[in-house]
Amino acid sequence: MQEGKVGNFRFPRKFRLGRNRNYRYVYRKGITHPSRNLMLVYLRGRELKIGFSVSSKVGNAVTRNRIRRCLREDARQIRPGLKPGKYIFVARRGAKEVPHQQLTREMLQLVSRAQLLKEAPPSTERP
Repeated sequence: MQEGKVGNFRFPRKFRLGRNRNYRYVYRKGITHPSRNLMLVYLRGRELKIGFSVSSKVGNAVTRNRIRRCLREDARQIRPGLKPGKYIFVARRGAKEVPHQQLTREMLQLVSRAQLLKEAPPSTERP
């Protein structure tokens, strides 16, 4: 670790969905959970893999990359709390007009509505 770094801010390769065939497999076999600006496609699995899809219908390359960076940052932060499986977060056309905070809220709502957050361990405190 380099001097001055506080934590690990990377999105490691082992958590990436990877190749096109993996995306096609998850799209074909997975369950979709829609929202206003995002869609989640989830497939149960042993390990956690996350992918992102932003169509050219959303906007130009600059817009698509900005949205993808936002989604990747949000997924990196919630990654420790996700159940294992394969996730694809798909941005819809309206995603280009909303601020990053709204995309973050929407991603959290999607994951919690799909019941894909890990259970919190019971607290050891007594009342």
